[in-house]
Amino acid sequence: MATNFPANRSVSIDKQKVATAFGRAAHSYEQHNELQRRSGNALLALLDEHLTRSAPQSMPERGLDLGCGSGWFLPLLQPNAKQLLALDLSQTMLQQAKRKAEILALCGDMDAPPVAEHSLDWIFANLCMQWSHSPANWLCNWSQCLKPGGVLVFATLLEGSLKELSDCWQQQGQPNPINAFISQASLEQHLLATGKRWQCQADTEQLSFATLKDLLLSLKGIGANRVTQGKRSGLMGKNTWQQLNLIYPTNPQGQCLATYQLAYGVIYG
Repeated sequence: MATNFPANRSVSIDKQKVATAFGRAAHSYEQHNELQRRSGNALLALLDEHLTRSAPQSMPERGLDLGCGSGWFLPLLQPNAKQLLALDLSQTMLQQAKRKAEILALCGDMDAPPVAEHSLDWIFANLCMQWSHSPANWLCNWSQCLKPGGVLVFATLLEGSLKELSDCWQQQGQPNPINAFISQASLEQHLLATGKRWQCQADTEQLSFATLKDLLLSLKGIGANRVTQGKRSGLMGKNTWQQLNLIYPTNPQGQCLATYQLAYGVIYG
């Protein structure tokens, strides 16, 4: 998931529209999920570190891939639990996920956890928290689902992500296509409010694309297509589009850049 995320406060999100967008992107998602692969691999390392240290001789009973999407990481997660749950808002995404691993598929809203408190040994949440109505509640609710000794590993985007896109649009007097991301300070306040032990670190990832159009198509390909609504609805003229292409930041190879600020968090049950 990549753009037009909610701000760092409680917001109203049309979850049906989100589900529809990701449902449309289910078949193209894995052609464009480079950021999700990078962040997910980092989360796997955090999860493996915890599991190796806490219970090296026994397999956890239940794990959850929260916001599993098309299930890219399910085959890698499956060896870490006797029962693997996968939750997503999009039924079409879950259909893709079922082809990759033996899972208990849960189609539902992550803002209303469909599992009991203290029922999960671990939760893997890769770039999904930003779709929550309230990150504070999200962190509290899901941390309560952990068994004692369990762990929640998550990745989310921080303010400053996709700044090139935001700045470029604003310079041309176009509506900012990027909503505000949560600040690291706010995220850490929310983590403190869980009452759990936690850790959090920030990192930066940068992707490059041959053209600005390719960058926008990539966002659309992972379900985040609202960023292009201005152009598609005719609100952006040809001259403005050409100017955006001229001023958009590029690397020495002439590729358009998309920079993401990421937070990697761990909450202990």
